[in-house]
Amino acid sequence: MKQIRIYGLLLLLLSVTAWGQEMSVAERNAAQGFNDTIDRLAPDFVQVSLCIADPTDQSQDYLGITGHAFLRLQCPTFHLDYCFSYESEKIKGQLWDYVTGKLKMGMFAVNTDDYIEDYRIWHRAVHEYHINMPPDAEQRLWEQMDNHMLNEKDMQMNLVKFGCANTLLRYVERALAPTQIEYNWPEKFYDLSAIEIAEEHLECYPWTLLGMRLTAGMEYDQLTTPKQKVIFPTDLLEVWSDATINGEPMLAYIGDLVEAEPVVAERPWFTPQLCGILLLIIIVGGIIWAIIRKR
Repeated sequence: MKQIRIYGLLLLLLSVTAWGQEMSVAERNAAQGFNDTIDRLAPDFVQVSLCIADPTDQSQDYLGITGHAFLRLQCPTFHLDYCFSYESEKIKGQLWDYVTGKLKMGMFAVNTDDYIEDYRIWHRAVHEYHINMPPDAEQRLWEQMDNHMLNEKDMQMNLVKFGCANTLLRYVERALAPTQIEYNWPEKFYDLSAIEIAEEHLECYPWTLLGMRLTAGMEYDQLTTPKQKVIFPTDLLEVWSDATINGEPMLAYIGDLVEAEPVVAERPWFTPQLCGILLLIIIVGGIIWAIIRKR
């Protein structure tokens, strides 16, 4: 019922965007059946934020070891405040289901206070950045996110196609159109492949990187443009922090929804490379032993 109520109200609010700016607020509202003077095209009627959660320990959230990105959408006039995020079933304890493609994911909208409660429990910082968008684009984005929420509840998990960073980039660009984001791409998005960028982010998680190569290596090889290579939350933050919209900075830091010390990850001593060396030693040793026994 909550999802229907959110969507229904937003349809009511979004209907005003089709009317021209030349009408007064009262005239525009009256034409739409509103008996008030609320300016639904005001810059602060809808507020859009990019939220970046710090990386966490894999024992808390295995998919959160490189952080998480989600949108916070607010309409203070009607007391709406929701986080829109792609969420999936836990991989921990279901590794075989993940490898065989049986795990599910979907887009969810949750009241902000409720959504960030887990981050408070995990002592995991969440940083908030205002996205500088025109009012009509903000409302198109909310309508778009509502549609994703209603239509994408039970999808097969696909972290390449529906990763938190690359989807937000696409959805915000789509809502902005025909206005375009002016990017100033860091060199790594031209010089490095998607897997090489992943290596930087997963330096302390070599087994996860190996699993990524084995399960989705071919999909990552197909990511060739700079936009396609934005697959990690901190990369999205880096790219958008240096981007502009209509000549103005795209992001402005607001504050932290959750304050916490960053998690310090340590690279394990037993890595895939060491495992490979040990296996090679065992195989070579076995061959030598077999030769000696024959003699």
